[in-house]
Amino acid sequence: MGPGRALGVGLLLGVLGAAASGPHSLRYFHVSVSEPSPGVPEYMIVGYLDGNLIARYDSDMGRAVPRADWMEKNLDGDHWDTLTQLGQSQQQIVRVNMDRVRDRYNQSGRAQTRQSMIGCDILEDGSTRGFYQIAYDGQDFIALDTNTMTVTATDTMAQITKRECEAGTGFEQWKHFLGDTCIEWLRKYVSSGWAELERKEPPTVRVSGKEADGLLTLYCRAYGFYPRPIAVSWLKGGEVRDQETERGSVAPNSDGTYYTWASIEARPEEKDEYRCRVEHASLPEPGLFAWEPESNLLAIVLGVVVAVVAVIAIIAGYVLWKSKSGKKNKDYNMAPSSDGGSGSSATGSIA
Repeated sequence: MGPGRALGVGLLLGVLGAAASGPHSLRYFHVSVSEPSPGVPEYMIVGYLDGNLIARYDSDMGRAVPRADWMEKNLDGDHWDTLTQLGQSQQQIVRVNMDRVRDRYNQSGRAQTRQSMIGCDILEDGSTRGFYQIAYDGQDFIALDTNTMTVTATDTMAQITKRECEAGTGFEQWKHFLGDTCIEWLRKYVSSGWAELERKEPPTVRVSGKEADGLLTLYCRAYGFYPRPIAVSWLKGGEVRDQETERGSVAPNSDGTYYTWASIEARPEEKDEYRCRVEHASLPEPGLFAWEPESNLLAIVLGVVVAVVAVIAIIAGYVLWKSKSGKKNKDYNMAPSSDGGSGSSATGSIA
């Protein structure tokens, strides 16, 4: 792992456990804060299998709980007890480590955040690998790669921590966990949730446009798809325009599906040359989608509305005519009985 600075933000969001079709990944994201607040526990762990949220532990609950129905159904209480014990143990260790790092950086008196990612992969060829990465205050700190058996420290303070861990048993324990326990859990989870992991739900695609300052921005949004991998591209005249395309991240929905978007700027007079192409495992072939300007859609909607109003008017007119016709017939039929009655009755009826 290089000394980039993007890891911390991704860990905090807890969505870096990218899903894979074929290979499988298990990620546990740990977040600890020195100053907890309502809704933000001191310590939290969230687990992801192929990008799907499956488990959670936090210091407020004090217990690991399933976050996927099939996990709760297929794994016994002993497994959740093990995860709970691991969470409670790590919570205490991390608290001590945070105080130590704060002192080394001379950060006493200020809030501090620690994020870590612990995970393992089963690759397409059946081989495995494990990762353990730590960040402080959004910046990379130290990383362990069991595939290469290397430890990377990003600065002088991290180097001190690295030497301490190498002198003790910390890294050896994590190597064992990542190489054995993590892979064992990953295989168990994949076996338990196979039906859920292998399902395919196609995306709903919406294309829209917004014109401002002589430029047209075209948006292509894909909703409700599963699995996570998807390719959304803009084409002009059949040619992919990746360098001109702005893309959003693939983000999870509350129902376990995903959504994403891609946009591109175009000249209004060239709008008919653009198509959004969507490729996904649920689609037999890539889908192509064009923008239907609102004016055309409005004309269609207005046409439908006018037709509906016309039908309603015809029905209402017919009902009114029947009502009046029925009333006339009723009055006509009642007249003979009035005429055939006594004079007083007839006079009273006429009045």
